[in-house]
Amino acid sequence: MFQLLKNRSYRRLWSAQVISELGDGISHLLILFLASKLTSNPMVFGYILIARHLPGMLFGTLVGPLVDRFSRKRMMIGADLYRFVIVLLMIAGQSSITLLLFLIFMQGIGAVFFEPAKSAVIPTIMRKDEIPAAVSLSQSTYMMMMIIAPSIGGFLLLIDHISLIFILDAATFLISAFFLLGLKLDNREEEKSHEEAAISYLQSLKQGLQSVTSNRFITGIFILLTSAVFVLSIVSANVYAIILNVFEVSQVHFGMMESLEGAFGILGALAVPLLMKKVSNKALIMYSFGFSGLLAAVVIPVYDLHTMVPLVSLYIWMSLIGATNPFINIPLNSMLMQGVPEELLGRISGILTTCFNGSLLGGLLLGGWLATLAGPLWTVTAGGLCLIAVSLIFPLSKFYGYLTVAVSTPENAERAGDRKGVT
Repeated sequence: MFQLLKNRSYRRLWSAQVISELGDGISHLLILFLASKLTSNPMVFGYILIARHLPGMLFGTLVGPLVDRFSRKRMMIGADLYRFVIVLLMIAGQSSITLLLFLIFMQGIGAVFFEPAKSAVIPTIMRKDEIPAAVSLSQSTYMMMMIIAPSIGGFLLLIDHISLIFILDAATFLISAFFLLGLKLDNREEEKSHEEAAISYLQSLKQGLQSVTSNRFITGIFILLTSAVFVLSIVSANVYAIILNVFEVSQVHFGMMESLEGAFGILGALAVPLLMKKVSNKALIMYSFGFSGLLAAVVIPVYDLHTMVPLVSLYIWMSLIGATNPFINIPLNSMLMQGVPEELLGRISGILTTCFNGSLLGGLLLGGWLATLAGPLWTVTAGGLCLIAVSLIFPLSKFYGYLTVAVSTPENAERAGDRKGVT
């Protein structure tokens, strides 16, 4: 997997990810800390989540055509510089929760431009057979930052200088932009941007929307993603409430569980490419959905064991959750990058961003509402059973068959071979 870093362009893209996600993790912890100090309203954490994901739902589809029309490299650099400015503005907003929420929303707009451009760049700098390993490395890096960033953030909070922490966070976006400056793309990527610019923005947007229904593979991906994310969000909306309020875990053990979840996530991400060689992507995703649903459905027995032998069952449960997540994310992202035509990847990624964030927010809101009626334990149990149902029913539908659409053609293989020398 780490042989991918011999590719100079991918190495710079990965380095930018490491730096920017380190800054994201630190700022996320800092904002949660500030929010807890600025208001006693427990809903503020939900507001932070909404502010973070709402830009993707509102603007993802609209940004997609721009990713395919203009230089993706410049778009990523511009998004980093934009977020650099927004984070600096948070220094002035640190005493106002309203201003902080607004700036979180504005920072999310930068991510809406950056992430689809990043997804669209990866297939242009490496062979298609390398994409699963690249996604795996990206996922394991993300999980690693989930462990490292909060630790660094907690240490920085000890110095009690909030403005300095925001400055350090902003600097990570500046460093990320510097790494991206050296990104080398083949001429074909730039030529596609010029060709796309020859048609109007509305025509480009229409082509992207039409491809969702005209391309069976893309249709299958959309149906799978929106249905699964919605159910998963119902579960995730209550996980923290269960751990902190039902299991009544102390802050120390909560931090240790979060770190352990991240550590097992890294192990899972490293194991996925090996398993993907033996099991098809779509089958692996279904198995993972089913296992994730099973984990959620047994939360009440886990709680009963916790009352008899405190913490042991909960540590095991959280570790299994962390290890399972990459078995969904990596195959799904690999299929997307391998199966969607490169000239449409920006638009499809943008539309997916809208659908993903819409399903996520819808599931979170429904999960929170159901928890007020039935309690978080029963809500998570019901969500788990629904996820098991998705894993059993979806393979019987025509949409599962759509995912068998070939992800490579002789033309793609030839083009991938041409790209092999790009460094």
